[in-house]
Amino acid sequence: MATTSEGREILAVRISSPCGEDSSKLRVLLFAQQHGDEPCGKEALTLLLADCARGACDDLLEKMDLVVVPQMNPDGAERRQRRNSEGIDLNRSHLLLHTPEVRGLHDLFAAWMPEVTMDIHEYGSFSKEWVDGGFVKSSDVQLGMLTNLNSPAALRTYQRTTVFPFVAAAMAEAGYSFSEYVVGSPQDRLRHSTTEINDGRQSFGILGTLSFIQEGRKWRTLDEQLKRRSQAQYAATKALLKFVAEHAGQIKEMVRQERESLASAHGKRFYTRMDHVAGASPLVIPVMNARSGRDTTWTVTPYHGVVRAFDSTIIPSAYIIPAELKQVIELLGRHRLQTVVAESLQKVSVEEYTLEQMGTCVIEEDTLPAPVLKSARRSYQLRPGDVLVPTSQMHSLFLASVLEPASLWGLLKYPSMAESLVTNRQYRILRLP
Repeated sequence: MATTSEGREILAVRISSPCGEDSSKLRVLLFAQQHGDEPCGKEALTLLLADCARGACDDLLEKMDLVVVPQMNPDGAERRQRRNSEGIDLNRSHLLLHTPEVRGLHDLFAAWMPEVTMDIHEYGSFSKEWVDGGFVKSSDVQLGMLTNLNSPAALRTYQRTTVFPFVAAAMAEAGYSFSEYVVGSPQDRLRHSTTEINDGRQSFGILGTLSFIQEGRKWRTLDEQLKRRSQAQYAATKALLKFVAEHAGQIKEMVRQERESLASAHGKRFYTRMDHVAGASPLVIPVMNARSGRDTTWTVTPYHGVVRAFDSTIIPSAYIIPAELKQVIELLGRHRLQTVVAESLQKVSVEEYTLEQMGTCVIEEDTLPAPVLKSARRSYQLRPGDVLVPTSQMHSLFLASVLEPASLWGLLKYPSMAESLVTNRQYRILRLP
């Protein structure tokens, strides 16, 4: 699939039974160990490969084809560290695609177009913030779903109301503790994980994919309880695979419809800013009492389990990237977007943003740019080399996420990009209304 900067191969294993192309089957992509110090996802997927090799998964493979990437970060794994050999967090490379590991994964996705993906990680259960708060998180596995409000609502609802209960029941039957993936601490707030599209779950979910993140429990060291951790991750993975196999036709059709609708997203509302707020329902999670060491449950109240939009815009028919913004043009190329390069002079009516003030906001406990913008129409003369990017493609929501200056997760967040995007207070990427 890819080669790391230190020359280690990242392997993708395709499993199909019987071998061959059957377009009616569901396609599922599983990948693990983006973080080198989280080994149990790799071990779980190795157990899956072994079961497939001996025929124990033939019932699943009647309904689906699998691609399995057991180890995304072999360089980090060799060093027993989170980041890769270049010091980059792979799970924050899904927007810029500035690592060979993640570029390879997205190339694989584009070539194979799976309907279901899962990114497998481990979470720290003995953090100081939790112990100081009196608890240790004790879920053997947590399952995270799509949270970005721009990802298809039908997929988000299906995950929460149908997929999650099935996997939870299967894990309880197998004797493992299980909960929804939450981040934060008892002393701060507990919420869903990030709405940012720059990770292995949301980056595919914004493309109309039924996309998940799975977080197994990490203990005090990489090796402690390794067997149980790996088996719990495998049990949750098998439960998800069983569900999607049993509902393969329904999921395939649902994803097809959502991806078709993405190509006609222009003129529709896009949420540029969102955050987690307290909902009406509490959350009950398995924990260990930090003082007594006894397993118990904790009712989280308030639980910031609702994602609410605070700002929005309308998706244009296209974006215009001036020829000088080569970094942006190269980025869109890495994502394999459909573009049209202008070949002659031509006047068009565009919408242009003026940056009146650059403020900041705190979202997900992080300080992000919060520009105050004014929009106006003007005439613009296309020049040879300017790039038009139509939103009538599957990447429509990705485009708005990245190119809208008010987007929380857009290019203004990245200093390497932001410097070239604003000249004399004018945001240089234009909108074609």
